[in-house]
Amino acid sequence: MSIFGGVITNTVYILFPLTVYIIYTAYTRNLDKKEKGLFLELALYSSIYMLIRYGVMFKTIYPALLFNIPLVISFIKNQKTSSFIIAFILILFNYYKLHFSLVILILEYVLYFFVYFLCDNTKNRNINIINGFIIIRTISMIYQTIFYIMPDASFLQTFYYILFSSLLFSFFSYVIIIIIDKGENIVNYNSTLNELNREKEIRESLFKITHEVKNPLAVCRGYLDILEGQKKKEYHKYIPIISNEINRTLNLMDDFLDYTKVKITKEDTDLYLLLEEIREEIKPLLRNNDIECNFNIPDDELYLDLDYNRIKQVFINVFKNSIEAKKGRMEITLNVYQKGSKVTIKISDNGIGMNKETMQRIGENFFTTKKNGTGLGVSLSKEIIGLHDGKMYYKSVEGKGTDAYIELPIN
Repeated sequence: MSIFGGVITNTVYILFPLTVYIIYTAYTRNLDKKEKGLFLELALYSSIYMLIRYGVMFKTIYPALLFNIPLVISFIKNQKTSSFIIAFILILFNYYKLHFSLVILILEYVLYFFVYFLCDNTKNRNINIINGFIIIRTISMIYQTIFYIMPDASFLQTFYYILFSSLLFSFFSYVIIIIIDKGENIVNYNSTLNELNREKEIRESLFKITHEVKNPLAVCRGYLDILEGQKKKEYHKYIPIISNEINRTLNLMDDFLDYTKVKITKEDTDLYLLLEEIREEIKPLLRNNDIECNFNIPDDELYLDLDYNRIKQVFINVFKNSIEAKKGRMEITLNVYQKGSKVTIKISDNGIGMNKETMQRIGENFFTTKKNGTGLGVSLSKEIIGLHDGKMYYKSVEGKGTDAYIELPIN
């Protein structure tokens, strides 16, 4: 097998488990952050196992360069635990299989983590991590080439070898990361569309329950019309029928209320990380609507007792409402304010805004200003925030825009 063939084979070993992970998350609904993280870790471990067990290597180290890419991915995806485990596995592999210096290997991987923590909160985080990784990998390759791989080679041979190795590692690192990001963007876009389709499902459910309730009421109305022209002694024939139809209506309403009752399951959740994930999910939607969005999220951690999926549903609904209020060039801004025992998330837009009458009625069930709206989105969001012991309210000026405030208690 050629060197190129070996590189392609190792690339497939890296991408195959990660592709399975992306496909699984795309077709499995209601996965929370922890579950997604667990499946991503399994995919990364599978990639490392397939590389070490079946990966192609020659006397040169070209194909083995790609063995570090799962570590880069774990850094970019913020998988701290798996990054430590993968780094440990790679150190052992390079030491026992390729016979590199253990001290140099430990120093190299410590530098990887230093770059990761240094770039973690920077603006172009992912690009900075990859570039830092490439620089350290190149420096390491210089040492390994001179002392282990090609100790007797000429300067030009060593130079071309290191140059080709660095370019190879850089190219495939970026290609694999881009493929994974594109796949996850498709999944996130699909998830956002599902959120937007919930209103349609609610509308269909309301239509069905209305249709089911209408039938027994029509029967009752019919028999009442008949009773108007009957004598009292005939009433006993129709009263049981009317009573049964009324009971059937009440049972239908009880079933519907039980079905629509909001239930939450709280767990310790990093609010800032959740907001970052929401930003990634709505990017395609914002881009398609030519909307600029600024997320001003602190470079820190803030843990709250939240129902991950329900809170996510609230934020998606707020952003969807802002997008639908677009007029001309649209800009949406998210700011976070922490004060005392509560945190406030403010989402502002420069859309059409709301008049006083709309502001007074916003949050009422079935009140909506949209042509095809249900009037349930805001009321459901307020109910979810209320179940978290929080508060949700709006400030708006017609023609200038709207501010949505979500207050949540800190653990």
